[in-house]
Amino acid sequence: MEAKTYIDKFLEAAWLYGPKILATALLLFVGFWLIRRISAGFQRMLKARKIDVSLRPFFASLVDMILKVALLLVAAGQLGIETTSFIAVFSAIAFAVGLALQGSLGNFASGVLILLFRPYKVGDLLTVGGLSGRVTEIQIFSTILMTSHAKKIIIPNGKMTEGAIENIPDNAQVQAEVRLLLNSSTSLELLRSVSVEVGERCPTALPGKPMEVTISGITRDDMKADIACWTSGVHYEETMHYLYEALKAAFEEHSIELAKERRRETI
Repeated sequence: MEAKTYIDKFLEAAWLYGPKILATALLLFVGFWLIRRISAGFQRMLKARKIDVSLRPFFASLVDMILKVALLLVAAGQLGIETTSFIAVFSAIAFAVGLALQGSLGNFASGVLILLFRPYKVGDLLTVGGLSGRVTEIQIFSTILMTSHAKKIIIPNGKMTEGAIENIPDNAQVQAEVRLLLNSSTSLELLRSVSVEVGERCPTALPGKPMEVTISGITRDDMKADIACWTSGVHYEETMHYLYEALKAAFEEHSIELAKERRRETI
């Protein structure tokens, strides 16, 4: 009699919970299959976006973990298990960690955006907040620049996405521009001829693109001259250094004088 009672209870429980268990098992089976397909597609997307090889496993595992946690919560709800308390505890922990790591999480998010949309890449010459250097490494929290004097500049990725960036890619055609303040009595014809000669001797100048000399301002005592030479992004700094040295020597040879600094009168 007692054995029959246990059998009846088992059958009753099986009839009550069996469909839910089967539905949950089917949900988990289909869910894990879909997660594998989504993770594989996400990895292909990372490869197509040319995300750094060392970062692909991190992003893929992060997406895989989030999807699996969501699936397990859905499965628990399917079985009738109360998930509200678990979600509340998880939300509280996530909120506390977010407050503690607010700055780091912001840099992390900016790093993800940089790696996905690639506003710059390794080798580009950047100017950020008055600091210039070539990108040597894009990390998840910061970007590392190297100056022409081999000084390393580490900039948080949050700074890289919140302000303006001057970017000169290696393969870009760009003007290396020198702005000088000259004596207002300087002959424009002489200035242009001397500047063109300097540009023709520049080893990194692009062929077929002559020097450009423009006057951007003039007063009684001085005038602003912009002297620009077309070059490639990879030779930009080298061209700038050449222009300063070559123009100084050529100006001294042809008696072209720089304007004297005007002193403010004190009362």
